[in-house]
Amino acid sequence: METKEVTYHVKFVAECEDGMGYANYVFERLEYDNLDYKDIMCVRFPNWNQCSMKLGDVGYVSLRYVEEGIDKWYDGTDFVPYKETNIIFLKFIHEKPSLECGQILLD
Repeated sequence: METKEVTYHVKFVAECEDGMGYANYVFERLEYDNLDYKDIMCVRFPNWNQCSMKLGDVGYVSLRYVEEGIDKWYDGTDFVPYKETNIIFLKFIHEKPSLECGQILLD
Protein backbone atom coordinates (compact mmCIF):
# COMPACT_ATOMS: atom_id res chain seq x y z
CA MET A 1 0.00 0.00 0.00
CA GLU A 2 1.40 3.39 -0.90
CA THR A 3 0.79 6.43 1.25
CA LYS A 4 -2.68 7.73 0.50
CA GLU A 5 -3.89 11.25 1.27
CA VAL A 6 -7.61 12.01 1.32
CA THR A 7 -9.91 14.92 2.14
CA TYR A 8 -13.35 14.48 3.67
CA HIS A 9 -16.26 16.83 4.48
CA VAL A 10 -16.63 16.36 8.24
CA LYS A 11 -17.90 17.49 11.61
CA PHE A 12 -15.36 17.55 14.49
CA VAL A 13 -16.91 15.41 17.27
CA ALA A 14 -14.21 14.38 19.80
CA GLU A 15 -10.61 14.92 20.87
CA CYS A 16 -8.19 13.55 23.44
CA GLU A 17 -4.62 14.77 24.02
CA ASP A 18 -2.01 12.84 25.96
CA GLY A 19 0.79 14.29 28.09
CA MET A 20 3.35 13.92 25.29
CA GLY A 21 1.59 16.24 22.84
CA TYR A 22 -0.14 13.63 20.67
CA ALA A 23 -3.85 14.22 20.05
CA ASN A 24 -6.52 11.82 18.83
CA TYR A 25 -9.33 13.41 16.85
CA VAL A 26 -12.66 11.89 15.81
CA PHE A 27 -14.48 13.29 12.79
CA GLU A 28 -17.97 12.37 11.57
CA ARG A 29 -18.01 12.16 7.79
CA LEU A 30 -20.96 14.07 6.37
CA GLU A 31 -20.85 12.10 3.10
CA TYR A 32 -20.26 8.34 3.28
CA ASP A 33 -21.24 5.17 1.41
CA ASN A 34 -20.99 2.68 4.27
CA LEU A 35 -22.06 3.14 7.91
CA ASP A 36 -18.80 1.40 8.98
CA TYR A 37 -16.85 4.38 7.58
CA LYS A 38 -19.01 7.18 8.99
CA ASP A 39 -16.57 8.11 11.78
CA ILE A 40 -12.80 8.46 11.45
CA MET A 41 -10.26 8.59 14.26
CA CYS A 42 -6.81 9.99 13.50
CA VAL A 43 -3.69 11.12 15.33
CA ARG A 44 -2.08 14.58 15.32
CA PHE A 45 1.63 14.54 16.08
CA PRO A 46 3.22 16.85 18.70
CA ASN A 47 4.12 20.36 17.53
CA TRP A 48 1.89 20.00 14.46
CA ASN A 49 0.61 23.57 14.28
CA GLN A 50 -2.94 23.87 13.06
CA CYS A 51 -5.83 26.31 13.15
CA SER A 52 -7.99 26.16 16.26
CA MET A 53 -10.90 23.73 16.17
CA LYS A 54 -13.91 23.45 18.47
CA LEU A 55 -16.17 20.45 18.87
CA GLY A 56 -19.01 20.78 16.39
CA ASP A 57 -16.97 22.65 13.77
CA VAL A 58 -17.77 21.65 10.18
CA GLY A 59 -15.20 21.71 7.41
CA TYR A 60 -12.74 19.66 5.42
CA VAL A 61 -10.06 17.43 6.95
CA SER A 62 -7.00 16.13 5.11
CA LEU A 63 -5.64 12.80 6.32
CA ARG A 64 -2.84 10.44 5.37
CA TYR A 65 -3.23 6.66 5.65
CA VAL A 66 0.11 4.98 6.47
CA GLU A 67 1.04 1.31 6.73
CA GLU A 68 3.58 -0.02 9.20
CA GLY A 69 6.95 -0.91 7.66
CA ILE A 70 5.96 0.19 4.15
CA ASP A 71 5.27 3.93 4.24
CA LYS A 72 8.12 6.20 5.37
CA TRP A 73 8.68 9.62 6.90
CA TYR A 74 11.73 11.88 6.67
CA ASP A 75 13.55 12.45 9.99
CA GLY A 76 15.84 15.20 8.66
CA THR A 77 18.56 12.88 7.40
CA ASP A 78 16.90 9.71 6.13
CA PHE A 79 13.55 8.08 5.33
CA VAL A 80 12.34 5.93 8.22
CA PRO A 81 9.51 3.35 8.01
CA TYR A 82 6.47 4.00 10.20
CA LYS A 83 6.31 1.67 13.22
CA GLU A 84 2.50 1.53 13.25
CA THR A 85 -0.35 1.51 10.76
CA ASN A 86 -2.31 4.69 11.38
CA ILE A 87 -4.36 7.58 10.05
CA ILE A 88 -2.44 10.84 10.40
CA PHE A 89 -4.10 14.24 10.70
CA LEU A 90 -2.71 16.81 8.23
CA LYS A 91 -5.01 19.84 8.38
CA PHE A 92 -8.54 21.10 8.90
CA ILE A 93 -10.17 23.90 6.93
CA HIS A 94 -13.35 25.43 8.32
CA GLU A 95 -16.36 25.53 6.04
CA LYS A 96 -17.63 29.05 5.52
CA PRO A 97 -21.37 29.34 6.19
CA SER A 98 -23.44 30.29 3.18
CA LEU A 99 -25.05 33.72 3.31
CA GLU A 100 -28.78 34.16 2.98
CA CYS A 101 -30.37 37.31 1.55
CA GLY A 102 -31.53 38.50 4.98
CA GLN A 103 -27.96 38.39 6.34
CA ILE A 104 -26.44 41.02 4.05
CA LEU A 105 -26.40 44.64 5.21
CA LEU A 106 -25.54 47.44 2.81
CA ASP A 107 -24.61 50.93 4.01
